[in-house]
Amino acid sequence: MLLGNYASSILQRDLRRHVDVLASDSLQGREAGTPGGWMAGDYVATCFEHYGLKAPYRGSYFQPLDTLPGARNVVGVLEGADAEAGAVVVGAHYDHHGMYYYSVYNGADDNASGVAAMLEIAEALAGLGKGGYKPRRSIIFIAYDAKERSMAGSAWYAAHPLTPLARTAACFNMDMLGRIDVPPGADTNYVLAVGVDKHRSPLRQITDAVNASRHLNLDVDYTFYGSNTFHDMFYHISDQYNFGKHGVPVIYYTSGMHDDLWKPGDDSYKLSFPVLQKRTQLIFYTVWEMAK
Repeated sequence: MLLGNYASSILQRDLRRHVDVLASDSLQGREAGTPGGWMAGDYVATCFEHYGLKAPYRGSYFQPLDTLPGARNVVGVLEGADAEAGAVVVGAHYDHHGMYYYSVYNGADDNASGVAAMLEIAEALAGLGKGGYKPRRSIIFIAYDAKERSMAGSAWYAAHPLTPLARTAACFNMDMLGRIDVPPGADTNYVLAVGVDKHRSPLRQITDAVNASRHLNLDVDYTFYGSNTFHDMFYHISDQYNFGKHGVPVIYYTSGMHDDLWKPGDDSYKLSFPVLQKRTQLIFYTVWEMAK
């Protein structure tokens, strides 16, 4: 199996296409439960169907949130070869802040970038399955709704999982993955990996190994720029926390904060797609190693 061929299918142009759709003005900021949010969810479901992922809810990809009427997670499954081996979860939230005073909060980085990465990973791993290389563990892909509403989507899934959390080997979360937030002159070829040391797991070792062996050479920062305060804050405020608090090993990939965060200026042209591609490929390899 030439795993690198599947990683090579993760292209900048496809990442950009997903971001441009999800962060377009026509979706009006993708607020949970709004028509724009539903259109974004429909887009993700259409992608899952095109990739051949299983629709796990009686033929539907949608998991409605009883806690927030109109909101719904979008879930697709790549079934593993061993039904007793459990699963890994790969997710990103697709909602954002909607509109305020006629300004559209497009949320290109927060979090169309993470959803784009998740979709490209799903397509590549589904391609592996179609090529006869089925993972041992099932891989559950989730586009969470209502992250901006107290992480309601991931909380609802964690309370109603397809695979019991005790048999969930890892949760991968991508949130704000497409920007560059470093001082001038610093290495821009980086990714932050939050929460990996909260539970005993091989996630850090796997990440470092594939980063080196696949020659991605990303600077993987497990400390959030050396700040325990920022590390713990980010660990608690994104969707992986709803898994981590139940003992599931987690890793939250992000590019950090920037001046357009939660503002109307978070647009797709400000993303760095070359580094988003490398970050996505790193996650692809790491997910495969945990699932194979």
